[in-house]
Amino acid sequence: MQEIDLNGQPLDLALTLTCGQAFRWHQREDGIWSGVVRDKLIELDMRDGMLLWRTYPSDDEPLVRDYLRLADDVTCIYHTLAEMDPHLGELAQRFSGLRLLRQDPTETLLTFICSAANSIPRITAGVAALSVKYGDLVCETEGSCYFTFPHLARLAEADPTELATTESLGFRGPNLKSVAEQVLERGEGWLMSLRGMTYSDAKQMLLEIKGVGQKIADCVCLFSLDKDEAVPVDTHVRQLAQKFFMPDMQAKTITDAVYRRVMEAFEERYGRYAGWAQHLLFYEDLMRTRALGRGLK
Repeated sequence: MQEIDLNGQPLDLALTLTCGQAFRWHQREDGIWSGVVRDKLIELDMRDGMLLWRTYPSDDEPLVRDYLRLADDVTCIYHTLAEMDPHLGELAQRFSGLRLLRQDPTETLLTFICSAANSIPRITAGVAALSVKYGDLVCETEGSCYFTFPHLARLAEADPTELATTESLGFRGPNLKSVAEQVLERGEGWLMSLRGMTYSDAKQMLLEIKGVGQKIADCVCLFSLDKDEAVPVDTHVRQLAQKFFMPDMQAKTITDAVYRRVMEAFEERYGRYAGWAQHLLFYEDLMRTRALGRGLK
């Protein structure tokens, strides 16, 4: 495997790849992380502050650097958040190396369509099954075959009933097809072009797609469009906001008004790094939930 010197910048592959922003990674028995990004299989490992990497079927270091956002000064981001909020400073130490990824916008949008009322293991299984069924073969290695995420045209042409019977998709299948059709109508490269827009404009464009709500739009903005101020709000994030800095809010459900209040509270408190703050708090809650699921305190 080839090496990239991180120059002291933190990167924890397990935290970053399993925190709910991406769903195509697994860790092999030898400890190496494998995942398909665009049209390449990427293998990753860490050793003494060095990132070890390998891509198939050809070398693509720029893809690795771009996907993991290695140009980011994560230490500075953590420091800035710690100055804003001591609790976030504690989380930045506890979860040091948790990063935001720069994913393909099309795959991010469609995988989060698959995430509606779903768990991370089921989303992961569904995306894998969808890729095997409708994607293209990338390579075969270590006895396993790896496939690209399906192209928009393939999903737009798919039978909605067949999509619905794909593992873990169910009712999400027809919506996946509808969203793929709408993105296709907007022309090649439309989603990627949103990176050049402001956060508010990019989100508004996403919300014009039928079947895309605020949370999915914000997930796309945060995890693929470089909008670090975006704050995806679900029930857990609403509860976290109420617990830490909105004790007066008594809402039990997420209406548009509640969503806006929570989002604005994060933005007012954490500014351009509101998305990083949300993700650290979300991951803390995710770890607590996983621990409770194992019967731990």
